[in-house]
Amino acid sequence: MAFAMVFAALPAGAAPLKIRSLSLQGNHFMSSREILSSMSVHEGITYSPSQLRSDIAGLLDDYRDKGFLAAGVTVVDSTMTPDSSGIDLRLKVTEGRQSIIGAIRVHGVTLFTDDVADEFTSRVGDPLSPELLESDIDALLARYEKAAHPLARCSVESLDARAGETVDSIEVAIVVDEGPKVAVDEMRVEGNKETRSDVILRESRMASGDPYDPVKVDAFRRNLLKLNIFSSVDEPILYRRDQHDGLLIRVREGSTNSFDGVIGYIPGSAGQTGYVTGLASVIMRNLFGTGRKLQLRWQKEDPLSQEIQARYMEPWVMGLPFNMEGGFLQRQQDSSYVQRTLDARVEAMPAENLTAGLSITSQQVIPSIDSSYQSPIPGSSTLALGGDFQYDTRSDPINPISGARYRIAYSLGRKHASASAVTGLGSGSWTMQRLMLDVNLYLQVVRRQVLAFGLHGYDVRGGGIGESDMFRFGGATTLRGYRENQFLGAEVAWTNTEYRFVLERRSYFFLFFDTGYYSRPADEVQAEPSAAALKYGYGIGVRVDTALGNIGVSFALGQGDTFSTAKIHVNILNEF
Repeated sequence: MAFAMVFAALPAGAAPLKIRSLSLQGNHFMSSREILSSMSVHEGITYSPSQLRSDIAGLLDDYRDKGFLAAGVTVVDSTMTPDSSGIDLRLKVTEGRQSIIGAIRVHGVTLFTDDVADEFTSRVGDPLSPELLESDIDALLARYEKAAHPLARCSVESLDARAGETVDSIEVAIVVDEGPKVAVDEMRVEGNKETRSDVILRESRMASGDPYDPVKVDAFRRNLLKLNIFSSVDEPILYRRDQHDGLLIRVREGSTNSFDGVIGYIPGSAGQTGYVTGLASVIMRNLFGTGRKLQLRWQKEDPLSQEIQARYMEPWVMGLPFNMEGGFLQRQQDSSYVQRTLDARVEAMPAENLTAGLSITSQQVIPSIDSSYQSPIPGSSTLALGGDFQYDTRSDPINPISGARYRIAYSLGRKHASASAVTGLGSGSWTMQRLMLDVNLYLQVVRRQVLAFGLHGYDVRGGGIGESDMFRFGGATTLRGYRENQFLGAEVAWTNTEYRFVLERRSYFFLFFDTGYYSRPADEVQAEPSAAALKYGYGIGVRVDTALGNIGVSFALGQGDTFSTAKIHVNILNEF
């Protein structure tokens, strides 16, 4: 069935014309008011043949969805006004006869016992809509795909029309070729040079001979992208060779190692000089092409305090969906104490986006032994067991434009503290509980504009809570507009809100507003009272991909800051 559409065109070199009038004739099923309100062309605007053509195409689509398959629209009059500054347009609508569905017959179905037509959105008595019928066929093919018949074919065999008094009744005949049941006997990888094929194929979570499962096939590609070691991953391709069915996945390896550096400058105040802060992190995500990960990190937040950290992860232990990791962290807190932490963790991956972990952590606090200074912090040791869950649906681990990440962790431990010679406090033993919650949401508002929101809340409870047990936050990755780890609390929470203007895949400009809250109990050891405060920070930033790496710069102001006391952070992420 054909659709007629004719539109007027301006002579070459003609001056722009204003539409003085626009009228319709021949339309009955749809009123002139309904049609004209749906068109972008209207009286008083400059006449554009291309815009009129687009409106007519949309009008024909509306008629087609309502069952008028032979509808047509022509421009029967386009008269210029006497002063040649305007034009009068008159459109003629030829609606034709409406077609409704008299019956739907589906032939060739043996796999399903129910009438598959009952699941269609197209119903007997409704106008025949080709687009709606096509979506019904796609839904039927998706049902076959879920039943391990991805090679099924479905098409409209015939449209048998019977004329009625006012409408035509059409019997729709659909034929189905169910195709064979597919079992994935083999899988192949192309494009990998350093990464071993078995490391790639294990992310499919399919064994040889498994029935074809579209959910697992779709998840295969997403799992590979989340490894962050491939620059691109194509959709898996189903193929048949020597009576065997297989999947082909093509990958392109990217830079699997990264160096992350942060330089910050904290302006001086009250006669004090400013100082530089820094962070350096090296991550190797694909050691020896096996997916093993090693991370080394160093951070200096003020002239006297710094951290060093090392972590290693062994993925898919014994070929099972379990990861094992361990780490070491040492923090030098000015001249007060040294804190050393050892931890080991086992992580299960029961589903595509879900992970669950169990961990054991040993922490030791060693007071300063400087002869010129005796720390009031007592020595202590803590042993804790914990568990965590994470659900991650982000579209990209680096610069997501949609999805979310939820993580909750809980630990229960026992702390033993020795007596303090400085404060006179005796030794003790207490139960310690920690709860940590992280939520990150990403919403694409319009094309190339993303709203990113983060909510983080940490809490520690128990007896004998000291400075080394509390949470630190503030700075470039938490509450911007303040010094790194400026705030300390037993209860802390902060939010990060960013509106991003995406420039390229890994480049964007953003505006941000952060809020933060902390609360801590009185500290008998340090003779400090309890404290609580609510803070906020705001500013602008940009992240750009360059030949030197991915560079981020942010200009942040905290509560009460002026431009002269603003915090500037420079972040360089270089992959190699």
